[in-house]
Amino acid sequence: MLQKQTLIKQGWLRVFLFLVVYLLLLFSSNVVLTFIAFVGNENNTFPNFYTSILFNFLVSVLLVSVFTKLINRSSFSALGLQWKKAAKERWIGFITGIFLSCFIASVLWLLQLLQWFTDAIDLVSLLITIGLLMLVALGEELVFRGYILGNMMQSTSKEAALVFSALVFAIMHSLNPNFNVTAFINIFLAGLLLGINYMFTRNLWFGILLHFSWNFFQGSVLGFPVSGLQLPSLLQQNSSGSILLTGGQFGLEASWLTSFAFAATIFMLYTLFAKKYKVLPVI
Repeated sequence: MLQKQTLIKQGWLRVFLFLVVYLLLLFSSNVVLTFIAFVGNENNTFPNFYTSILFNFLVSVLLVSVFTKLINRSSFSALGLQWKKAAKERWIGFITGIFLSCFIASVLWLLQLLQWFTDAIDLVSLLITIGLLMLVALGEELVFRGYILGNMMQSTSKEAALVFSALVFAIMHSLNPNFNVTAFINIFLAGLLLGINYMFTRNLWFGILLHFSWNFFQGSVLGFPVSGLQLPSLLQQNSSGSILLTGGQFGLEASWLTSFAFAATIFMLYTLFAKKYKVLPVI
């Protein structure tokens, strides 16, 4: 059993120590990046966004690797990156992200709250952004599902561990631009949605591809802000009406439509996976 091999037996304590170091490293790296940008007197903030994403990804992967090796005394692959074991689930995750973003956007369009138009496209920036979105999905899933959820499941019930990891996930997004209460609720729901399959399979690819496809189609295809950040997109948009429906400057993650869509999807997928996986796998 994994717990007999670990340097620290309590999963919750491993998570606590991990979060302390993780927050310190993220804070330090962002202070350094801000200082570099200030000294360089950069007027264009988007390259800083690129750099910040890369730094956060490197911090996430390196810290998860160190804790997994030294504290858990386990292999990196044990976090849930086995590709061959997740064929159906990874496609379900990818398609779910596309369906949710397109469905919610279609409702807004039918309500005449949203119109799209095309403009000049910077293909280089768009391609770079797609790559960065994949890094965001991989890095955040390794942290919040692979390490935090995986270790919390060794200290409490799988449902309680899922709720805790989703809560931390939402809190970590609270510093994003234009964050509000609806955004907090929806990102918490997103954390539940992203962790549902991992809770039963201990495999990350469902969450990684759902995370990526949701961000990609919401931001790089449909033109919505992604968690308050405006990205290069194939389509540009004009939106009107209450931000409770459109999400305003935070994007679909601050829309009540997303709340209902996420809640319904969580219920359906939990029912599906609970029926398919009646017993949790043993590590």
